[in-house]
Amino acid sequence: MSFVDRLKAMLVLNPKGKEFTVPAGNIKRLSVEVHSYGFSASVEWWAVSQVSASEDELFEHFVKKDPIEAVLKLDRAYDVEGGDASGLELTGLVEERWVHERAFSDVQDAPVLQRRYRVRFSDRGTVLWRQHFPTGVWVDQKLQEVIEAHKPDGVELSFKWEAAKTQLPLHTLGLGAEGNAASFHDFIHWLLARENAGLFYDPATGKYELSDSKPKGGKAIELPRDDVAELEVCLPEPRRDHAAVLNSYVEAGTREKKVDNANKMEGVRQEYLLTSPLESTLTDRATLEGKRQRAPEPELCVHFRRYPSITLLLNGLYGFGEDWSTKLYTNGKKYRLYRLELRARAELKDPADTLNDETNNYEMEMTATLELEADPTFRRPSFTRPRWPFYVEGTVVSEVGQDDELTYEARQDSDTSLEYYRVKLPLWDKEVLVPYDPHQQPGHFYFPADKGARVLIALDFRSAVLERFLAWRPGAKLPKESQGNHLLLGKKPESETSIRHIYEDSKPLLRILRTSDKDTQLIEVAEGRLKIQVKEEK
Repeated sequence: MSFVDRLKAMLVLNPKGKEFTVPAGNIKRLSVEVHSYGFSASVEWWAVSQVSASEDELFEHFVKKDPIEAVLKLDRAYDVEGGDASGLELTGLVEERWVHERAFSDVQDAPVLQRRYRVRFSDRGTVLWRQHFPTGVWVDQKLQEVIEAHKPDGVELSFKWEAAKTQLPLHTLGLGAEGNAASFHDFIHWLLARENAGLFYDPATGKYELSDSKPKGGKAIELPRDDVAELEVCLPEPRRDHAAVLNSYVEAGTREKKVDNANKMEGVRQEYLLTSPLESTLTDRATLEGKRQRAPEPELCVHFRRYPSITLLLNGLYGFGEDWSTKLYTNGKKYRLYRLELRARAELKDPADTLNDETNNYEMEMTATLELEADPTFRRPSFTRPRWPFYVEGTVVSEVGQDDELTYEARQDSDTSLEYYRVKLPLWDKEVLVPYDPHQQPGHFYFPADKGARVLIALDFRSAVLERFLAWRPGAKLPKESQGNHLLLGKKPESETSIRHIYEDSKPLLRILRTSDKDTQLIEVAEGRLKIQVKEEK
């Protein structure tokens, strides 16, 4: 639903210490999408040189690779009687830029006297996080610390998210791993969706808040009836599934926990599968899914007939006063603004029209989308899910015995009684805990990973698993000519047992050698002979 109104508009560009101002008269087209978690805007304008091409001082800075900060200011050209509404101001970083040059062949030297510029810019965190693909490991740290470690210059964060303040054994990020297409921006929104929390952006300060609850509102601002052309109530369909969390762990005390859904229908199920020896893991996941199951409340789309005469505050509360019918669905309800869309085209499109005027007439479409104050669901953009696991090399750590002894060690968790290997990841000089279990061996083989073993570790977001071994144990490898097999047991060459099956003259030979310092015992079985030897070296 379009309308024509006169706006006071200004675009300010700051490329590397310079400042260039573009007034409304030069701006021919703009669009704005402001969300509770950030914004995106595009502006198109003309620069007209009336005497010489050198009048356009922006061009030489615009084509450089330096970052450009952009500020867009929008407000009504004329305020309503008694009104004191504040305008909209958005500050961000340019992420795309274009320029179209118009040369004049009928002028001496065919100078470029007109240029049409266009930029698209977004809030600082969005622009920089979209280009950020870190890979790392954080041990015994809080999620808040992990996120703050990836805070770009100029980005301010605050946390009202209790779960992010809990120290956990492990966090990993493999956004730089082969095959991963997700950026840190994707990771943030995936994480918030996973943990049922939200990201909230304040255009006035440029700050971000990560919170497990919606911003608290004060007194609701009344929407003026004269500003609004149409109200539209959108009724989202609630989920109809029976939700449950399943635990496939063989010795689990509880196999299934159901999640309440008052809107469920028979024959529709959503089952979340996990495998954990801990009862608390099942309980915590069921609690989380219960929160995520909550149905969104009906939302309200407000289509404007003019540029609003009130201040539009992202995450601010709005209501309906005496000017509105009490029979409307919206009567008596408070709504929170979470999205604002504006499209505007100048009525006069020629580059020389309204040149350098502070205001301009625009044909516009403007819509605000609001949610009920009590709506429990979080708004977030579409995102690419980060990929886990990713794989890195490590070496097994054991403090049992002497430094030169190939011992093994199981570290028991005091809270859960589960046992773990310690594996050092040289890339980050950190140790991670890996389940102490048979891995790919049958259970009747007991061959724990010993000290210094080079292993491949599969890293998930909050866990690690020993994927496979990468190197032979020192002394275990046999000459290829022997076509042999070797089982080498023990701590070191002076204290070990070697069981070899090799071929000599194309005939099999079995050799068992026990070594304890200078004391050796040998059993050798070959074609036509059995050798048993006990020997002590002098």
